[in-house]
Order: sequence, then structure tokens, then C-alpha cells
Amino acid sequence: MDLRQIKTFVHVADLKSFTRAASFLRISQPALSRQMRLFEEELGKKLFHRHGHGISLTNDGVLLLERCTALLNEFENIRMDFSSREKLSMVTGTVGIGIPVPASRLIGDLIESEHTAAVPGISLRIVEGFSALIHEWLISGSIDLAILYGPRISKVVDREILAIEQQQAIMTATEENRARKSISLAELASAPLIVPHKPHIIRDMLEIRGLHPKILEIDAITIMVALARAGKGSTILPLTAVQDAVDAGHVVAVPIEGEFTWEVSICYSNLRPLSEAAQVAVRLIREEVRRLIESGKWASATLPTPEAPLNMVSM
Repeated sequence: MDLRQIKTFVHVADLKSFTRAASFLRISQPALSRQMRLFEEELGKKLFHRHGHGISLTNDGVLLLERCTALLNEFENIRMDFSSREKLSMVTGTVGIGIPVPASRLIGDLIESEHTAAVPGISLRIVEGFSALIHEWLISGSIDLAILYGPRISKVVDREILAIEQQQAIMTATEENRARKSISLAELASAPLIVPHKPHIIRDMLEIRGLHPKILEIDAITIMVALARAGKGSTILPLTAVQDAVDAGHVVAVPIEGEFTWEVSICYSNLRPLSEAAQVAVRLIREEVRRLIESGKWASATLPTPEAPLNMVSM
């Protein structure tokens, strides 16, 4: 099996015709058919159903197409990574990025990463705020990119899902809470919850699950954590947002039973084209998030599954 065979197979599968694929690839149809026959013999699997009006894939062919497409995409990424190095070094500009407060702890890693250092012509302007405000800045054009949580929030905002982040119950550091291995949402909602004002994804996540706890509305994480420390209630945040307070013993982070996660996405307005600098910044953020997750530095997050819908910006 070689790369040429894989590319030929993908084109045949995509065009559903040996004739059209041969024309596209500028080779004779007999030669292409022979290649595919040898390909099937090498794999020991029948890949195509051949019929009068074209071809269709067998179950094995469908599975192989998925694997081959992923492999070719990875080869293309490698090619682009190396061929674009010189181009990237010439890209210049300032990129405004809105960062929600829970993610601010990670932004230092992005600014100081080797990926960012490799593109000296790009300057990142970082602004911090709650998601609703960041969304307004993005729509108005005050910033170019935004890190936002949850599902797509507007038809004029496209996104690429970077990570799935697990939420934690942030509670006062009593002996009982320190001993907890987990807490159910029902128990968590039976006591006061310290959460931001609407609209906010945490409020949406609670309501979707039919939970309506007593709410103490606070729009500042430092105050939310301080109130949780004082035993005025619990809050729900990702561990990255409160790691210092947890390490200091001021509060404890208790895993929430079941799946209580949010999607972390890089977002951009589709009303105006992204500058070259902003496209490079999307790529840098994507690479740095992957590095943080795979290295274990962002332990509360996982990479999205291949099935997750992505609006990819590539460069």
C-alpha cells in the first residue's frame, strides 16, 4: 500500500465512478481499475460494488475511506506546517482576542508558547470578560477572535470546538467536603448556588436539567470563590479558574456526577473576513490547546471527538 494508491482509492470513492476518477487523475481507466483490483487483493477485502451505473462502497470500503481520508488530511497538515513556515514568519498584524475569566489562567501559556514565538510579526491583544460581553465585542468588531463556551450562540458567529471541559463544584473547605469523591447535581442544587447573571451557560446547563436552585447572582469569579470559601453557597467552575484557591486550601473542587461539561470554542464573525494574522492566531490557539491537553497541563479538558461539528480555519 502506498500514498498513490490511497489517493486513487479516495478519488474513486468520492466520484463513485472509475471513468470519472480516471479522467480526473489523467490516467487510463484500465490502469486505474487494475490499481484498485491490486489494492483489494493486497488488503484481502472487497472495497467496491460494481454495477452498470457506477460503483458504491462495501462496508469495508466505507471504513477504509474514513481511515484514508484522515490519513491524507494528516499528510496535508504536515505539508502545510512545513511549507508555511516561511510565509508565517512574514505575516504581521495585531489580533484582538476575547478571553472569558475562567480561561484566563491558560492565556499565559499561549502568549509564551513556542508556536507564538515562531511568528514574531503577530501581536496578540488580550481582553478579559464574561461570555455575553465578549460576544458583543466580537459582533461589533472590537475583537477579532473569542474563546467562548457552549453551543453556537449566533448565526453570524462561526466556531471551531477546541476542547470539552469538565465542570467542578467549588465548595467551602470543610472536612466533609474534603472527603467527598463526587457530588450529585441534585445535592448541589439543594443548597444555594453562586453563579453569574443570565444569560450564562451555567444557568442554561442547570435549567436544561430541570434544576432551579436558590441563586446568588455574582459576576466576578474572585467574589464567587470568596463567598464559596465563606460557606455562603457553592459555585460551579472549571478547575483551571480556581486552581490557586484550591492549592491554597481555601476551597475544594469536587467532581460533579454524570456529564457536566461545556464546549470551549474559538469563535469569529462570519460578517467579515479574517485577516491573515487572525487566521494564524486561530491555528496557534488550536495547536496550543492540543499541547496543553495532551501534556496533562489542562487536565480538566479533553479534545473533541471527530464527530464534533467544526468550522475549520486553516493556514
